[in-house]
Amino acid sequence: MKVHFTGRHVEVSEALRIASKERLDKMTTFLDDIIDVHVIFSVDNHRHSVEVALKTRHDTFVASSESPDMYKSLSQAMDKLDAQAHKRHDKKVTVAHVGRHEIPLEPIEATE
Repeated sequence: MKVHFTGRHVEVSEALRIASKERLDKMTTFLDDIIDVHVIFSVDNHRHSVEVALKTRHDTFVASSESPDMYKSLSQAMDKLDAQAHKRHDKKVTVAHVGRHEIPLEPIEATE
């Protein structure tokens, strides 16, 4: 898994990198095919925003959040991303367990 960090009008500190990598490592328990992650930190006036784009083999998840605190924004964006990934994971598990529904065949009456 490659993780790219971008800072717009802000320097990405090592603490922000570690916090985001820890949250991403927790997601690998149910998303084992993560290819690429791009985390964008941005500051405008007093708004700290974080956008996370996570790409897997089959899906792409995007989440963003804004708040007065950068760590709170990171936490909220990761929570949104986590919810999206859980929803996708649960759909895959449910469909795999349900499988195909068998249609009962009705006997055909012979006409003579």
